[in-house]
Amino acid sequence: MGKIAKIYPGSLANELDLSINDEVLSINGQKIHDILDYHVLMSDEYVEIEVKKTNGEQIIYEVDKEEDELLGVAWQHPTIDKIKLCHNKCIFCFVDQIPKNMRKTLQFRDDDYRLSFLHGNYITLTNVNETDLKRIVALRLSPINISVHTTNSQLRKDMLGNKKAAEILEQIKYLADHDIEMHTQVVLCPSINDDKELENTISDLRGFFPKVKTLSIVPVGLTDFRNQLHDIKPLTEYDAIKTIEIIESWQNRNLEEFNNAFVYGADELYVLANKEVPEAKYYDGFEQTENGVGLIRLFLDELNCNAEGLSKIDSTKKFLILTGSSAQSTIETTINIITEKTSLDINYLVIPNRFYGDKVTVTGLITGYDIIEELQNNKKIKYMDYDEIIIPDIMLKEDDNIFLDNIHVSEVEKQIGKKLTIVATNASGLIESVTQQPLTNRFQKQANKEYQLRSQRYERCDFFA
Repeated sequence: MGKIAKIYPGSLANELDLSINDEVLSINGQKIHDILDYHVLMSDEYVEIEVKKTNGEQIIYEVDKEEDELLGVAWQHPTIDKIKLCHNKCIFCFVDQIPKNMRKTLQFRDDDYRLSFLHGNYITLTNVNETDLKRIVALRLSPINISVHTTNSQLRKDMLGNKKAAEILEQIKYLADHDIEMHTQVVLCPSINDDKELENTISDLRGFFPKVKTLSIVPVGLTDFRNQLHDIKPLTEYDAIKTIEIIESWQNRNLEEFNNAFVYGADELYVLANKEVPEAKYYDGFEQTENGVGLIRLFLDELNCNAEGLSKIDSTKKFLILTGSSAQSTIETTINIITEKTSLDINYLVIPNRFYGDKVTVTGLITGYDIIEELQNNKKIKYMDYDEIIIPDIMLKEDDNIFLDNIHVSEVEKQIGKKLTIVATNASGLIESVTQQPLTNRFQKQANKEYQLRSQRYERCDFFA
């Protein structure tokens, strides 16, 4: 049974005149135990949906629909039943490094295989049992995303703080043997799971290729809120260079054997190492963009493609782009290309992360407080001289325009005395915002298999990250 929290316009639920807080009791006479039951039962072209209305009346709707068409609702609980929570105590857990006054959703620790399949969440498999694994296989929940971190059993137990973490290779083997595809990740912690440990992890996981389709290597994220937490050092430039060398060595070997690189470094590694990101062909379809792998390359290629159609623009408007320091080089390149083609007056301002600490450099973690502080205190750039101040929507909670620190965009605007222009987090969104023109030479991901991304969640590429 599932209670409806939101109904989307033009949806089946809208056509049926369902309401928020209506409760779906069964489909085709079968009770709904969780979100997977719901998806399976709604797969038919004809369904009978039993609903308990908010006034207590129970109605059975007989519905002819498209195959696999869903109601078009959001549930009060994303899995309909209770979400499987994380029982690990990871030494690098980012949630442990978040102040208590942040958005409640940021404090939520899920480790649910259903959300991995449906939404791309990464899971550790420490809270799945044999029944869960069999259900993943029976329902063909493929691909799923797995946080491996290391294949060294004892080290993984230590890193995750969970004795069940040691079973990872057996679990991956079971899923691979039953044709379930997996994407994997390693959160890299210097002197813990890097160097030889990383080499061993890559070697172990590539043994399951192509069922284990990809492996991303992501630098550990560290904030200033690590009191009484495990002592972890941030990656240095040397660490990043050394890790990229390991990755590239394995990529060359994998390309020879599989014609697929298999293992990829997050963009942040290349930024730390002061190296250019690889060309598009090295990303094998960009299947790890949700982990910050290949976003800069996607952005630059989209930028270059769309820039071909730009021309001089007669405008006196001045634009200021706000970004994190990780993207400084990318934003500089972007501004140079756009201004050369259009003669527009565009500048940028790196926003230091005063809230989380200076080790956090990605734009998606910039808070409203950070923006207010930097704009009001920066002596070099006077923001009031600019006509538009541009921020990417990756800074905000989707649909709510709220920053991570629970400050609404309108409050920031009130404090700085200036409107903020929110743009889509991609090259097209930025170009259209400053040129005020629809693009005639849009970058088409679908035109090339290198850009066949797995789902709509990859459309929010963090080009500022």
